[in-house]
Amino acid sequence: MANRTTITTSPFTEPPMRAMFARFTALTASLVQLTDAERALGGYDRQDPALSAFTGAVDAARAATLTHCAVILSGETADEMIYGLQMTAKMVRAVLTTDKPAEVSIIRNLLAMRHETVLFTLYRRAHLRYNTLLDLAFDALAAHISLPETAGAAYPAMAGSASVAHTKMSYAFTSLLGAMYQFARAEQPLQRPAVGDVRADRFGVAMQEAEAALKDMYAALSRVMAADLTRREDKALWEMGYALYNLIAKDDDEARQSLFETLVDYQSYFMVQGNFAVARRTREMQVRFFHLVTALMSLQDFGGPGPDDDGACGPSLAA
Repeated sequence: MANRTTITTSPFTEPPMRAMFARFTALTASLVQLTDAERALGGYDRQDPALSAFTGAVDAARAATLTHCAVILSGETADEMIYGLQMTAKMVRAVLTTDKPAEVSIIRNLLAMRHETVLFTLYRRAHLRYNTLLDLAFDALAAHISLPETAGAAYPAMAGSASVAHTKMSYAFTSLLGAMYQFARAEQPLQRPAVGDVRADRFGVAMQEAEAALKDMYAALSRVMAADLTRREDKALWEMGYALYNLIAKDDDEARQSLFETLVDYQSYFMVQGNFAVARRTREMQVRFFHLVTALMSLQDFGGPGPDDDGACGPSLAA
């Protein structure tokens, strides 16, 4: 009988993945070159022809980086690792092309929190080379964001702790809680068993109110995701915002409800510890957040059961 040998090929050595990894490595290298070129240009205040050489280096590195992003994003999303590389390329492209400082702030916070939240799912267990490639790119992008020209005055270093009663994050999170409450209230009358005649004028008004409330909630969530992380409690509130972002970003109701159930099951792991005033206040906001998320996830638009036979929609918002 002939011997049979099973040959297992690593996914990293297969042609499509090998080409994608090579392109992604080139993307990281060009981003590092761009950061170095912009740093050199930032320290030069004299005239041509030297200035032209500095600006030319920046333009060339920027063009190369965006080209690598475009090629990576044009590929087919064949598996979870390619998806992770493409999402990273999207973040790089956004930082280099956006005119919205808040968008850069959101990416900055995501990079800072990627190892501190279980909700960041781009890493793959048992794929060290892939995870290392991601980290090299994330570190390069964080370095680019920290440039004065990119960061500006809105990007202070994390202070670790603060003694003030409120930070930008806690203010933003309080606003998010209010926006979640308003959206849940505006959306509940539109649930199918409770809506009544959709041709009535009141239905159209209710639709407009719910759409406005949803827009306000998205705006409040963006402010939370972009707020400075100046103390440990800010990181916990940011993670709450990131949880909400992941819930509403899902297209599949079953996947959304599954994530929601997981969050509720592990609620205690997200709660801030400590008996000092800031910790107690943060926990109060977290408890309120989970209560409001439960109300939102009970809505039919998010895959929930909707109102019961008496027209009640999930938990009372007054609690």
